[in-house]
Amino acid sequence: MKATIYGLRWAIIALAVYWVLLFIGTHIPARYLSQIRANDKLLHAGAFAGLSFLVAWAIPTRKVRSINVLIALFVTIVYAGLDELLQIPVGRTADWLDFYADIAGITMGLSFYVLGRSILLASGYRLFETEPAVPTMIENID
Repeated sequence: MKATIYGLRWAIIALAVYWVLLFIGTHIPARYLSQIRANDKLLHAGAFAGLSFLVAWAIPTRKVRSINVLIALFVTIVYAGLDELLQIPVGRTADWLDFYADIAGITMGLSFYVLGRSILLASGYRLFETEPAVPTMIENID
């Protein structure tokens, strides 16, 4: 999709805003988190499902889309690991189970992306539609 705001694609804007909010949310010091009553692993899975979906969406569309999905998979898994490690300085713990929940979320997000893209293509949406021919004033002269 080529929808833009000031020349930036919606997907990139959504990804940037989401990623900043995710980073802030995962780096709130532990002493402020005691009021949150939710399943930690579900929060991790949901957050990284959204991130992986947006990363895949933000990568410019190519004909071999599986490469883009693999890039999104790699980027989000690396970030999930870094995110766990970067929580240590703010008094939180790096937890393997959180990392596994992140990977489960990444898998879900990319699966939703691939499924959604497949549905769009099956419905007749064209990703590689060429620009309409521009009429010219000059006729072909033989």
